Amino acid sequence: MNSYKHIVCCHECDELVSIHNPSQNGRFICPECGSLLFRHKVGMIEKMYALSLSALILFAVTNYFPFLSFEVTNNVAQANFFTSVIYLSKDGEYLLALAILMTTIVVPLLRIVLFLMLFIPLYHKHIPSYSVHILKMLQHSTPWGMLDVFLIGILVSIVKLVKMGHIIAGTSVWAFVVLVFVMAYMQITYNPHHIWDLIDRNKDVR
Repeated sequence: MNSYKHIVCCHECDELVSIHNPSQNGRFICPECGSLLFRHKVGMIEKMYALSLSALILFAVTNYFPFLSFEVTNNVAQANFFTSVIYLSKDGEYLLALAILMTTIVVPLLRIVLFLMLFIPLYHKHIPSYSVHILKMLQHSTPWGMLDVFLIGILVSIVKLVKMGHIIAGTSVWAFVVLVFVMAYMQITYNPHHIWDLIDRNKDVR
């Protein structure tokens, strides 16, 4: 591979840093303030392709099967994310219903679809024309990716509800736990700098 130079602006001190071979494995640090510019792992595209497909399957399982079954005096109630949003809306908790809808369904699905739209072509050695728009949408949607926070809220709720009745964890619970870890690993693995660099080099070739 030919050596090439990559210019990165530090997010902390705005220093322009010249980096040789940014596609090599490792962490890249700003020489001025010591902040992490970005990290790159070899095989990132292949890993993101596999992780995105796995996340899509886990998301489908999470939202299809019952999440929890709550039994009180021989009465059993089942719920998943969609029914939870409906129940909250009926009770007038519109803001909470909207928050759950956005953070557990809309944004995670959007990010998974965006990752697939980006990494399926890249996996097949093709840079899609919409790559720039996908990268910007992924950046703007990052603050809404709060599945881990929602998981903590679920665990706290289970601890409180277990005193009131019998709780049965459904298939969706285990799929959701795995999905949280998969999407967390995706966030660690994802390196937008590498994609921007591929786009720039593709323009230079043209």
